[in-house]
Amino acid sequence: MIEVKEVKLSLLDQFKLQLSMPPFEKKVGLFRLLAMTQNAWLGIKESLKAILKSESHPSMRRIVEKLLENINQWISFSAAMKEFPFFFTNQEVALVKSAEIMGNLPQVLNSIADELENSQKLKKKIKGAMTYPVMVLIFALLAVVILLIKVIPTIVNMFPSEGQLPSITVFMLTLSDFIKEWWWMLVLIGVLVPIVYKVLYEGVLPFKIVVDRLLLRAPVIGELNKTYNLYKFSRMLGDFYNAGVSPVVAIDYMIDTFDNYFYREKLKTIKHDLNIWLTFTESMEGSWLFSPVLVQIISVWEETGNFGEVLIKMANFYREDIETKLEALMKLIEPLMMAFIAVIVGTIVAAVFLPLADLVGQIGQ
Repeated sequence: MIEVKEVKLSLLDQFKLQLSMPPFEKKVGLFRLLAMTQNAWLGIKESLKAILKSESHPSMRRIVEKLLENINQWISFSAAMKEFPFFFTNQEVALVKSAEIMGNLPQVLNSIADELENSQKLKKKIKGAMTYPVMVLIFALLAVVILLIKVIPTIVNMFPSEGQLPSITVFMLTLSDFIKEWWWMLVLIGVLVPIVYKVLYEGVLPFKIVVDRLLLRAPVIGELNKTYNLYKFSRMLGDFYNAGVSPVVAIDYMIDTFDNYFYREKLKTIKHDLNIWLTFTESMEGSWLFSPVLVQIISVWEETGNFGEVLIKMANFYREDIETKLEALMKLIEPLMMAFIAVIVGTIVAAVFLPLADLVGQIGQ
């Protein structure tokens, strides 16, 4: 009888690998290359050996080496992946495990690579859409601070007393003095706010519920957030179904991938309903978290079959819809940002030039 001995990573090895995590592209490439070699009728062991020969990234080489060591000990590929929870997700492990049983590993590996690429592209577009207004705000605030600290006091010094200054200039002067005296407090607040927000969001459930509801109900952003969650739901459930994973197990793995409280709780409800022999349609119908179109399509599937491919098509539709909504959001943000900056600049210009105009008028008299 062959003794199966799993090759465990030491805590030090895990720490080193997490510090020098391979880039995202390496993970996508691993799944893609494994799918290609599997289609070429190579075994997992031979595939990993071939990948190892051409891999130059130290951490990625270490991961492939450990995968290979485990497989040489007659450990399955999915079980070997579990040694790297910081690199392979539970969902990826579950998909591979099911594919090993069903015999459709190449298709599942390709599907994982496709989904990783699509998700990364979406995240980059969302971050890009959010980065623009944030950067504009930062530069606008820096410009305002410089004007308040340097320009306003210079103008004020030209007048013998503050009583001769317009009220808007007096306000700006007061604001300038406040920034000079309490700049350290403003910096501290800027640092602490995101930290406190993260702590509250992750540790205080009522706060998380309020924030998550706002993220789903807010105009424009709420629709974008909802569409993104529908994309994740459709794509992941479709991938699990195509890999042969049972719906209950699939939903169980999906729960932890959703950050939004309401979607996580709804998935738990769906899992419970499936366990008591209710259908997806019966569990999802009437929920404000799912679009009627998606519920209708799932209802048709439960009568006709071919669920996986239909869900993948719906996921592609939602991905395109997200891109359209992002473009609309950018078109909405740009004029709002310009108007905001125009108000700030106009206020500062008025604070600077109104006393200058009074001074010129007094000189002319």
